[in-house]
Amino acid sequence: MFQISEVLKKVPFFRSLGKDGISFIVERLKFKPFDADEIICKIGDPGDKMWIIISGQVKVIVKPEDSDEETLIAELTSGDYFGEMALLTGAPRSATIVTTEPSEMFILNKTDFDLVVERFPSITLSMGKIMSQRLTETLQKAAKRSEKVTAAVKGLLSERQLVDILKFCESNSLNGKVIVNRGNQTGKIFYQKGILQKVELGDLKDDEALDVLISWNDGEFLIEPDPLRLDERETPAAPEALQPIQLVIVNASMVVQKMLQQTFEKIGYSVYAVENKQKGINLIKKLEPDVVIADVKLPDSNGVEFVQAIREFSQIPIILLTEERNREDYRAKLSSFQEIGYTRSQELGEIMHTVQQMGGR
Repeated sequence: MFQISEVLKKVPFFRSLGKDGISFIVERLKFKPFDADEIICKIGDPGDKMWIIISGQVKVIVKPEDSDEETLIAELTSGDYFGEMALLTGAPRSATIVTTEPSEMFILNKTDFDLVVERFPSITLSMGKIMSQRLTETLQKAAKRSEKVTAAVKGLLSERQLVDILKFCESNSLNGKVIVNRGNQTGKIFYQKGILQKVELGDLKDDEALDVLISWNDGEFLIEPDPLRLDERETPAAPEALQPIQLVIVNASMVVQKMLQQTFEKIGYSVYAVENKQKGINLIKKLEPDVVIADVKLPDSNGVEFVQAIREFSQIPIILLTEERNREDYRAKLSSFQEIGYTRSQELGEIMHTVQQMGGR
């Protein structure tokens, strides 16, 4: 007997969902049959949906800028899926998808996908690794077929904020760089395994350069992965030692998120970052982390309301990013709550010291 749930569980980032999660997605799926040789989407089309193949087969085609020839980079069949990257980034399609035989598919629109992610945020935590693996496999296939194929993704800053682009690079474990052009200015942001390594813009320091680039509302961007070598082998994973400390950062500033994430990951923490109260609550309920770092000014809340909301279901240690001028005010307002830490400034050393005082090893 045909079971929709079994088809959905072939999609890796849906596998962790229970019965309620699968049912929630099923209610939002659209079914559509396609004829052979039918174009599903084209390069440049809006990235507003993903497809899950029930039966049939499709081919994935790209067209290098310096060539009139189309290049086949992948073939997908029952249980495969495509278009999921665009749901996270909103970027236009980077490939054309064409059926090679009569096919049936489920379609999940972006508006429905956003509802799924809001209710089950764990999906986004697994998508980064899965999407990165898929990107690597696709590029390897492309390299075998044509040395002319590039894996660059480009667009306009007027259509996509740089903050969203950097989140995309992080979630996809990018090895490479983001090149940003505005007039006669060019900035470069370098990544290694999704971790920001350095930022170049004239003579500016890394943090100053990143601030300037993020403020640009017009110009062009280009995501340029490093070339892949087909003879590369992954280093075997080392045996697991102690379970890493799980840290959740709730902060609307992309710069602060990056600084904290890099700092704590370097000393062995497992770090997750979101930008507002509601996403923070959803993530904390799902992960049950060891410690939370939160700004006192969030787009949808403040430090007091955030702590009150968390204490309704958890006694997890919470560090609020306060300063000398408002530290005692927050301490007084939250005096009835336990396991709350307060910083004297937002310097990295001060934050790390406070986390360690709260029991974060």
